[in-house]
Amino acid sequence: MVKAYRPTSLSEALLIRKYHDVIIFNGGTDLMVKYRNWTSVAPNFPKDVLYIGHLDELKHIDEKSDNLIFGSAVTYAQLLKHQHISHDLKNLIEQIGSIAIRNIGTLAGNACNASPAGDILPVLYALNANLTLKSADHSRVVAIHDFIEGPGKTNLRSDEIVTEITLKNQTFSHTFYRKVGTRKANAISKVSVFIVADVRDGRMEDIRITIGACGPKVVRVYEAEQLLKGKIVVEIQNIISEVLNIVANKITPIDDVRSTQEYRTKVACNLIETFLVKELIL
Repeated sequence: MVKAYRPTSLSEALLIRKYHDVIIFNGGTDLMVKYRNWTSVAPNFPKDVLYIGHLDELKHIDEKSDNLIFGSAVTYAQLLKHQHISHDLKNLIEQIGSIAIRNIGTLAGNACNASPAGDILPVLYALNANLTLKSADHSRVVAIHDFIEGPGKTNLRSDEIVTEITLKNQTFSHTFYRKVGTRKANAISKVSVFIVADVRDGRMEDIRITIGACGPKVVRVYEAEQLLKGKIVVEIQNIISEVLNIVANKITPIDDVRSTQEYRTKVACNLIETFLVKELIL
């Protein structure tokens, strides 16, 4: 029989994690699907479960210097209500799942699930998120692109818990997010694109382009970013085909039950072109 642990503090949770082989359960929106059983039957967890979603030590949202720091048990719904979260980020979060999912789902859970189709992951990649991983004996910080190693695989060690996610508190002149799925909400992404850009005096000062569900991990297209940085915006139309060629060669989508490789490639390129032409140049 599976045993469930409900610690009263983070330190107790870390000790349980150290001495027991457990599945960490935060919001559970991915785990309940992954280990679902027959209707009205308890989920089929393969080992004991450690619940951490109630711990106050993991529910903080802090603004320190130029960083935003989220405890790993902070839900999407809490982010939507917080004063330090930008309007653009809140608009994006509102497109994730349903109200019920946003009430219990977390950024940290999405990162630990490590699905290339995870809704929030393109944002974490573009904003250079760092994750704080703690055990009873140590603490370390890992960048999101190093933390996620492949579909369902992370850098998290058997005695560690993700306790915080840190983002640079930056502002951009343009934010663009599109998720393509079978329906608007409660659907796994076929393709998702997230772009932030900072245009000053008509020149591209900064841009980050990330694509979800088009590879074993979220793809950040650094080569296209470097091509666009420093360019006069009105001249970007001259290099759009080159940008899209870079994107098409960088992503590695697959054929599966939700879509095809050809479709995903075409849609990803179309979305990036839409941003460059309709959101940026016009």
